Amino acid sequence: RTLPESSDYDIMLTMLSLLPAVTAINIFGIGSPKPTVPPKPYYGGILEPSEVGTTGLPGDIGFDPLGLANFDLLLDSATDKERSAAYVMRDYRDAELKHGRLAMLAAVAFPLQEKLNPILAAKFRMPNLVAETGGLSPSVLNGGLEQGIIPSSIVTFAVLMSLVEAQGLRIKEAQGDSWMPGDYGTLRIAERGTEQFISLAEGEIWNARIAMIAILAYVVQEYVTGIPTSLTIPFLGF
Repeated sequence: RTLPESSDYDIMLTMLSLLPAVTAINIFGIGSPKPTVPPKPYYGGILEPSEVGTTGLPGDIGFDPLGLANFDLLLDSATDKERSAAYVMRDYRDAELKHGRLAMLAAVAFPLQEKLNPILAAKFRMPNLVAETGGLSPSVLNGGLEQGIIPSSIVTFAVLMSLVEAQGLRIKEAQGDSWMPGDYGTLRIAERGTEQFISLAEGEIWNARIAMIAILAYVVQEYVTGIPTSLTIPFLGF
């Protein structure tokens, strides 16, 4: 039997020598392209730029000098360590709205109870709940939280807030990505996405921020000066 031509014979030997390498590539995936992995969300640290200012949320003016929004301290972070920054910012806005709404109520109730409680207590022969604190609103710093119906009122309020929070979580789960922070399914006076809705949302968040600062100022000034907040507001001089 005659041997093949020299060039054909060399080609056959080359192909046979490459056969083990080809088999290893097919079996073990050696040299095959690696699957693309989506990049992990990057969160900066303290004093580093955050997503604040790029969210498009009403009232977002980009003010986060300490970079606090870089830290995901919300409950959802316990089950998802790689949440996108957009979801983190949305949940922080929801928390801001909750605290702000409570602060707006407290900013009105705090001085009003100092003014009305002595009057109503005398008229209906009920305990004067600001007498123990010298006319100051009962609080952690002022004391007086152990009086009368105050403890039971705090517990009742906590239960009601838990029910509201549960309703908010149900709506958030049902709406998914279309969920809007602060939505509890209540009646709206403007349609979402309209200019009126955005204007009202901005007004709410700014009033909420002012109220949070105000209630902090109430507590601090009463603790430092001992003067009831109601005496520092001119139009409450009735």
